[in-house]
Amino acid sequence: MDEDARLVRDAMEYAAEGLGPLPDLVPGAVALGRRRRARTRAAVTAGTFGAATLAALGVVALTGQGPGGRGAATLHTGVAAPAAYRTPVEVTPSPGEDPAGRIDTLPPGERQRLRDFQQSAAVALDEALPSAVGTVRPLSAYADRYRGERHGDVFQIVFQVRPAGDEAARTCRDIPQKRMTCEERQLTEGVTAQVRTAAAGSPDTLSVSIAFGFGNSTVLLEVLPDEEAGASAPVTGRQLLDGVRESGLLEVVRYADEHPVLKKQASVQGG
Repeated sequence: MDEDARLVRDAMEYAAEGLGPLPDLVPGAVALGRRRRARTRAAVTAGTFGAATLAALGVVALTGQGPGGRGAATLHTGVAAPAAYRTPVEVTPSPGEDPAGRIDTLPPGERQRLRDFQQSAAVALDEALPSAVGTVRPLSAYADRYRGERHGDVFQIVFQVRPAGDEAARTCRDIPQKRMTCEERQLTEGVTAQVRTAAAGSPDTLSVSIAFGFGNSTVLLEVLPDEEAGASAPVTGRQLLDGVRESGLLEVVRYADEHPVLKKQASVQGG
């Protein structure tokens, strides 16, 4: 040991003289970790996801007003920070199917942009949804469809950010005959969401969804049941609300609001 290293060691030993043994920090750290888990998840996801994952879409920083406001997208190129790749679930559209929302019918450049968007959305959906939904993967042919799989159960996921049309907002009400419940809850400051559960596929299986306005768009996130397994969507309305609020999903929503990935919803007469 050289003289400089010995002097440093002696100084450290002198400074430590008279100090008692270190306390056991593990129990307190574990408890603190539990309390901070949700906040840490939100901070890491919003920061890393917003700055890194969206870089794959060419958007590194989104500045301006908060959710519900219009912010200017700051575009950057050449930033290599893609999210982990999620292999798309290959699906074949039915012959004669309405091409709305389909990726495979688009020009190559736009097709690639939407596939990049799907990758970013799948990562954010994984953060927003509970682990019981499983690993989220995009469907190959549709910009707004995803799938979660866990222990043999398969849950279809609809995630739409669509330019708002002239249609009136859907009424939030309970319909007992359809096992439908609806409540309005605050998502973020200035943004109110409709949180629904409803029978889907059969009277015994339930879907869960959240819908809200954001900027110039309407947003829908819905988790459907596994009808074959008779399993309802493994998420509650409260979990869906908290997941959207605390994850990086709102950054994906903001991108899609400013750079639309779906067409405006056509008006539908009746029901």
